[in-house]
Amino acid sequence: MSMKPRPTPPFINRLIVGTIATIAGIYVIKDAGKDFEWIKFEPHSPDEIERRRKEGVGMKMKTLETRTLDYTPEAKERLKKLVEENQKDD
Repeated sequence: MSMKPRPTPPFINRLIVGTIATIAGIYVIKDAGKDFEWIKFEPHSPDEIERRRKEGVGMKMKTLETRTLDYTPEAKERLKKLVEENQKDD
């Protein structure tokens, strides 16, 4: 007694569901990630820029052992105001 496998849904249905899931995921990542500084940029001094140009050193990225996400300055201000308002209400 063998059972036939269920038919798979049509491709268009899978395409629509996949598109909606992708858009929802992008929205969540964008909304949740806007308060964090993902890359900290530390500009080089003019002397170091000149030295790197002479040595032919291109772009160099390094990861630090202290990898934590820090809030952006705008998010810090918004959170600070929120905490102050909550303290005034108490």
